[in-house]
Amino acid sequence: MRRLTARSLRGVMRRLGPVFAVPAMLLLIAITPGAGGHLPRPPGRPGSGPPTLASMLRFSPPAHRLYLVISGQHLRDIQLVAPGLAAHLLARRTTIVLNPASTTNQAAVGTALFTSYADFAGKIQRHAMPAGVRAVAYDPELWRATPVAERIDPQRYMRLFAAAAYQHGYATILMPGRDLLAGAGPCRQQGGEALDGAFVRCGLAGEGARLAQIFELQTAPVELSSTQLRGFAAACARQARAANPSVVLIATLSTQPGGRWASGGQLARAAAALRPFVQGFQLNMTRWSTRAAVTFLRTVPGLRG
Repeated sequence: MRRLTARSLRGVMRRLGPVFAVPAMLLLIAITPGAGGHLPRPPGRPGSGPPTLASMLRFSPPAHRLYLVISGQHLRDIQLVAPGLAAHLLARRTTIVLNPASTTNQAAVGTALFTSYADFAGKIQRHAMPAGVRAVAYDPELWRATPVAERIDPQRYMRLFAAAAYQHGYATILMPGRDLLAGAGPCRQQGGEALDGAFVRCGLAGEGARLAQIFELQTAPVELSSTQLRGFAAACARQARAANPSVVLIATLSTQPGGRWASGGQLARAAAALRPFVQGFQLNMTRWSTRAAVTFLRTVPGLRG
């Protein structure tokens, strides 16, 4: 393979045009002498998965505990209603806090959330990552927060994100949106095809699991339909574990799926339907649905313990 140089990359940038200018420029910075050395290597050996979550975070989680992914803001909302529960969640090693207010004096895993690889790469280059962060999460979706180039080819940017995270010692969480398959990419939703089917057919679960310590299934949009929920989760889990048996699978749940309100009991039933396929959940909520979230968190045994 011909070695990639700054000169050759400039030629590639001219051919690709302005859409790819920003990510290509970030790569150019990475290989320019004095700007950080070499391009990041992919995690793991050829044919192997990335390092396990336990090895990256230096702990072995208890087998009976579920992982919980939750934002720092949501935890602060819970603290206003149930301060004891919030303290308990922060004391769990299997709680992953996205964009926490503080990463000190807590067992929970402080995690920086990014909707753009370009943003992550820029912070790495500027040495601007928050202190105490042990994991990074990439959430590309069909929204303005994710650049057009990353929406068009999410698998490529998941690879770049995971490689950069690995090089800098961060555990990786990948959480690509199902709606990416409705966009203009090399693999996309076909006429009459559901987004769930396109997501599985295009192999995002397999590719994401191959690259990351944690891969998230965005199941919240279908959480109130048990048949659809189980079918999507089962298909993604088969694909992900075939690619990386050590991956930790997380499923999203929401107190307001598709604009409808879900009670704590409905969330618990969805969690029970998903439990054979995943090792934890990400809880999405609003300030106005905090009590439903608290009920759910107190109901599921693996989150209480």
